[in-house]
Amino acid sequence: MMPDARMLDYYDRHVSRMISEKYGLDERSAIRAFLESETYRMLITPELEIYALSPVIVFDMWENEKVSGDPRQSVYIRGE
Repeated sequence: MMPDARMLDYYDRHVSRMISEKYGLDERSAIRAFLESETYRMLITPELEIYALSPVIVFDMWENEKVSGDPRQSVYIRGE
């Protein structure tokens, strides 16, 4: 199943809000940081089914990408 526009909007709003709150970015910068990330590319790839995860997990993936360069370093993905 491909994530639809409503589902993507849900993630866009929630994840960008978490980015904004934690890193002090304005809304536009936060959404841009999310939309331009590998994490977002993973989210829109139907085969990965990232859209079935909580926005908190997607935010953790984004944050791990910013720290390590790889969203797959998230504890939720590694399964530790």
